[in-house]
Amino acid sequence: MTSGDGVTRARTAPGDVVDAHVHLFSLPLFREFIEKHPDADPRWRKALEDGKWGRRSESLPDLDAAAMAQWYAARLDDAGIAQAVVVSVLADSQYTRDFIAASAGRVAALCNLDPRSPEAPALLEREMAAGFKGVKLLPVNRCYRLSDPACRPFFEKAASLGAAITVHYGVTVDPSGDLRYADPTDLSPVARDFPEITFVIAHFGAGYLHEALRLGYQCKNVCLDSSGTNNWMDYDPHGYTLPQVFERAITALGPERVLFGTDSGTTGPYRRWIAYQQRRVLEELGLSAADRDLVLRANAVRIFRLDGRAQGRRSDELGQAQRGARVR
Repeated sequence: MTSGDGVTRARTAPGDVVDAHVHLFSLPLFREFIEKHPDADPRWRKALEDGKWGRRSESLPDLDAAAMAQWYAARLDDAGIAQAVVVSVLADSQYTRDFIAASAGRVAALCNLDPRSPEAPALLEREMAAGFKGVKLLPVNRCYRLSDPACRPFFEKAASLGAAITVHYGVTVDPSGDLRYADPTDLSPVARDFPEITFVIAHFGAGYLHEALRLGYQCKNVCLDSSGTNNWMDYDPHGYTLPQVFERAITALGPERVLFGTDSGTTGPYRRWIAYQQRRVLEELGLSAADRDLVLRANAVRIFRLDGRAQGRRSDELGQAQRGARVR
């Protein structure tokens, strides 16, 4: 489809799958970051020098933004994924802006920034104008609290722009992470004071499922995504299985507040096995086709406006979903 701004965008339909949590890593992206931040953590420079990234030290693709967009679309085609949302971990990236433009809606992205920075509101406005669909925040990795008053101007700008926000709380493979910042409960006063912002807690809270669900009970604008291996379950004293986690989240929040994701990167194959596993779980739980579609596609389309709806406006679909959540 072509929107009023002349940009061709992918259009999905029930039965399609949207991956609401994937990553983008490449040599040009790392090169751009090191050029801007020569004093960054040495592991970023080492990754650029070695051409490898991640726990398995896998090769970084050396593709410019346009070639990366084409390559990404082909791998989604191969995996049967209609659209995907890249959650950025590096801030202020022209490479990612060019990737978004070249993707023409097939792969959307959330920008990354430090919400405490006085420049954060202005940067967010520029990023949304450049085509980003919202923000990915990493408080446990970057060691800050979203309840910090310094973040308030950023959230005020996010609310005015209609920016959705995905947040990584809980455990992390990042060696610089600090679990003192891992509890989703810290988001409570922010989600309470900014009900117009939709917050998506990644990885079912990554070991903080109970805290995330309590937050979702208190704040109806809080959702969860299912992304990743969810191997935090191995360390959870409740002994959860993935079907039990899905059932608990859907029972507590409703199917309109759970999003599918794989956490796939670009240094290894697309995580087809995670997509298969999660789709099978939803079928075995006995969800209706309509509810499965919410989790696998429609929630991401609605929350991140993947169908090209204007920023700063809440659709009737979103309002209906939230009203449904309140009566549960």
